Amino acid sequence: MPDFPTEFARSMPKAELHVHLEGSIDPRTTLALAERHGVAPPADDEQGIREWLRFDGFPSFLERYFFVCGLLRDPDDFALVAEAYLLSAHAQGAVHVEFHVSSSHHIIERGADWTEILGGVVAGCERAESRVGISSLLIPDLSPHLGAAAAEQALDVVLENPHPRVVALGMGGPSDTWRTDDYGRVFDRARAGGLHTVSHAGEHGDAWEVIHALDEFGAERIQHGIGAMSDPDVVARLVDSGIACDVCPRSNVALAAVPDLDGHPLPQMLDAGMVVTLGSDDPPLFATSLLDEYANAWQMCKLSADDLVGLAGNSLSNSFASPEMIDRWLADLSDVSF
Repeated sequence: MPDFPTEFARSMPKAELHVHLEGSIDPRTTLALAERHGVAPPADDEQGIREWLRFDGFPSFLERYFFVCGLLRDPDDFALVAEAYLLSAHAQGAVHVEFHVSSSHHIIERGADWTEILGGVVAGCERAESRVGISSLLIPDLSPHLGAAAAEQALDVVLENPHPRVVALGMGGPSDTWRTDDYGRVFDRARAGGLHTVSHAGEHGDAWEVIHALDEFGAERIQHGIGAMSDPDVVARLVDSGIACDVCPRSNVALAAVPDLDGHPLPQMLDAGMVVTLGSDDPPLFATSLLDEYANAWQMCKLSADDLVGLAGNSLSNSFASPEMIDRWLADLSDVSF
């Protein structure tokens, strides 16, 4: 197997459609935020933070995730995080990023001012765009563990504060309440308000979750979607509809959705003709990056340079950026040579 062509992969214009703003906070930014707010960090230097981020099960993952989330207090914090990640993504060849932002967590659980959070994130996006030209959009996520009533409340606040960068409503977290609570109305209201709809599904669960996200939420993209492989009819539906799955291999291994990269269904997804994009999910927590995920796919799926270009093209074509921007990026991608 040839070595992964890192610089070629870096040179490809690409989008990242599955990354969580709160989970993107790197060790340097973690230390900066802790100092800013007088919080004792879990380690004294970046390497120490990097080691602390290595978790040994879902409870310790949540402990780290929510510690870092707790450092996001002021609009400037959100701006710092957004700008830092976008600059990192740009260095990996990304021309566009769609951040998932945990709206239910901030609005319902923290009781925070969504307008201040949104203003901070937008300021960071604008600074990064001004510096390096990277495009970015926002997807407020609902948290199903809070129930449908809380989802309605969070959506109320999102719809009351429209912004051109807010383009879709998402659903994250476990699907325990999907069978008992009706989230369809929430997504109907989001679409009526001019938003696209996406959903996590089929990460730890099976193909039922994917079907539910498609039929009840009207999901236009599926985050993860690897559970679809348990049902050939669901695979066929995704292939026929061209609905993309935003897959994050290293995340799936770290959170034990699959045993290891060799056991990941990405090769089977591509062989079946499914539309796949690659994302890093919560990159510092999973010790990965967008470019690392292209390297993982190269190794796992025995890809060619043309296959890498195809994955990058999928990410651009399935973004919620304007058709004009997508066409420009795809033209630039066609000019990349191996």
